[in-house]
Amino acid sequence: MKYRHDDNFNYDKNRKKQWRQEHDAGGFRCSHCKRWVVINTYMGTKNRNHCNLCLWSKHVDESKGDRRSECGSGMKPVGLTFKYEGIGRQGELMLVHDCMGCGRVSINRLAADDNEQLVLECFEASLTGGFESDGIRLLEEPDRREIQIQLFGRA
Repeated sequence: MKYRHDDNFNYDKNRKKQWRQEHDAGGFRCSHCKRWVVINTYMGTKNRNHCNLCLWSKHVDESKGDRRSECGSGMKPVGLTFKYEGIGRQGELMLVHDCMGCGRVSINRLAADDNEQLVLECFEASLTGGFESDGIRLLEEPDRREIQIQLFGRA
């Protein structure tokens, strides 16, 4: 859904309404693969911002949770990174998404029910290069062990 910037439009009210509709319905239809994406307490996060079946997202936010983006394009999963937790601290595994419309790059938390095989395929594809972003480091081969541990509890 695209939103126009309008001083009279209540973005917070609309964001809450959209969130409530998705949660009341138990999920949403993925704009990429068109499958139903479930939202429930078992996904391990309060909000879902990507499809657990294909890992694609949709560009709806300018800032986290604001639902103010006019773009609305699909966001392709292009790699993995770690959430910054400070010097010497390993953060959680995060998906890196690249907007196919405007080129905005964002990182998103994995959910407990994300397809682990697709997460690994996303990592493998990112090893071939071709993606660059200021400030986001895609994981590389030396990170494989930590990825395995975070996904499966073992290397």
